[in-house]
Amino acid sequence: MLTPAEQAKRSDLRARKPYIADKLANIKNMEERGEISPIIRLEKSYLCNFQCSHCSAEYYMDRHLEKVLHVQDEREKIDLAFIRNLSKQADELGLARFVITGGEPLVMRDLDEVVEAIDPDKHYVILDTNGWFLDDAKAEHLKSIGVEKIQLSLDSFIEEEHDSFRNKKGSYKRVMRAIDASLNAGLNLLLSTVLIKGRAHTQEFIDLCEFCTEKGVGLYVSYAKPTGSCTEHPEFVITKEDADRIRELEKKYSVFTHMTPSYGSYKGCITVKGIITVTSTGEITPCPYIDFSIGNLKETPLKDILDRGMRNPWLGPHRPDCLIGEDEKFIRIHTEKTANAKFLPLPWGEGFSDKDSLFD
Repeated sequence: MLTPAEQAKRSDLRARKPYIADKLANIKNMEERGEISPIIRLEKSYLCNFQCSHCSAEYYMDRHLEKVLHVQDEREKIDLAFIRNLSKQADELGLARFVITGGEPLVMRDLDEVVEAIDPDKHYVILDTNGWFLDDAKAEHLKSIGVEKIQLSLDSFIEEEHDSFRNKKGSYKRVMRAIDASLNAGLNLLLSTVLIKGRAHTQEFIDLCEFCTEKGVGLYVSYAKPTGSCTEHPEFVITKEDADRIRELEKKYSVFTHMTPSYGSYKGCITVKGIITVTSTGEITPCPYIDFSIGNLKETPLKDILDRGMRNPWLGPHRPDCLIGEDEKFIRIHTEKTANAKFLPLPWGEGFSDKDSLFD
């Protein structure tokens, strides 16, 4: 049952952008026909003004490649023409949602052109940001160019803890400013927070849940997973008790995870089915935290890549657990294969392949 506020948002979108509203409304029908409708995360750039303790993209960044591995990434990067082609292929498949992420999108000089290339009259555009540069003027500008929703990162409701986790003093105050700026500009807003071991049982987390519920803002909870910078912090990785606690809190607060049923369906783990990531080199991964590609869009059409992903025994079948967060066998395989890799993600054939089996 939709809340009155959510119903008002959907009615407003239908009045302004009926084509997108129809595509969003059709997601449930697509899934009932056995089709998929993943959110497309677009990582055109990995430039970022933060260096967070948990970042899944850190190992993709030039600063890591150059300062830690002492290599240069000379792979061809995607451009606006690539994004226009991606948008066209996605639209032909009935896909409706793009998230511009990174890195930090608000440091991208060509952000306006990227939004235009996605085509905000055909796709629902979300911007995933740390909020540092998001003031009233920026929020109003984003609204004017077609961005519909802001996803803001807030990793503790205690100022000192958030700033420490993000390694950026003053970042908590900037996020709180960005919350007000987004709402004042009429943008839809989602807060995201990284759940580390034990945090779900703290008063701080309850306070954050209550804040979001009172604001009428959803809180997306992302589990700390053993990838990216988190490989250096195994103490962050959550337990089953933490996940069970979140499922209980979902009943009381506007809190959800990637495993929460949405659009009338329960996908379980949403690899390929509910989300894909397009990297700066055109590789498509089935999850923001899995560093194995299922194909490169410069070489293979989007539909064929998605079909390949759904045929893969790790990714296609329904699973009630998070593949990269809870499946010990897959985590071991992922860790071993990526351990000595200089450039991520591993291309098709080196990570995932047609030879994959759950029983090896």
